[in-house]
Amino acid sequence: MLMSMCTSRVLLPYLGWLLLGFITGAHWLAFIPGFCFNRFKSYGRFSLKVIIAHIAAYWLANALFWIFRQSMQPWYIQCKGGEDMSPACLFNEQETRYAAFYVIHLLLLLFFIIKWIVDGCLLYRWILQSDNIAAHKDDKNFEKDSVMYQD
Repeated sequence: MLMSMCTSRVLLPYLGWLLLGFITGAHWLAFIPGFCFNRFKSYGRFSLKVIIAHIAAYWLANALFWIFRQSMQPWYIQCKGGEDMSPACLFNEQETRYAAFYVIHLLLLLFFIIKWIVDGCLLYRWILQSDNIAAHKDDKNFEKDSVMYQD
C-alpha cells in the first residue's frame, strides 16, 4: 500500500502542489490525460473545463491580490503608534478605501491558503478516483473499438 502511494503519479502532483501550487495551481495539471504520469486517454473525475477553472482561480486570485495590494499603497497613512498595521490603526486612522482594499487583499490571501490546503488534503484521493474513472472509461472505449473491428 505504501509503495503505491509513493509512485510518480502521486509524487509529481504533490511536488507541484508544494512548490508552485500556492500561486499557480500547477498540481491540477495532473488530471490532464497524458500529462504528469497520467497514463490514461480519458479524463477522469475532472473535465478539462474544471481543471482550467481551478488553475484560473489561482491565477485570478493571485492577480487580484497584487492589484489590490499595490493599489492601496498610495493611500497608506503612517500609524500614530509606530506599528506597521493594527486593527485600531486600520479602522481608526486609515481612509475607508485603504481599509476596504486591505481587508479584500487579506481575504484573497485567505482564499489562497484555504484552497491550497484543501487541494493538498484531497489531492491523493482525487488522483485515485480520477484514475479509476479514467481506467473505466478507457476500458469501455477499448471494448467499443474491439467490437467495431471484429466485423
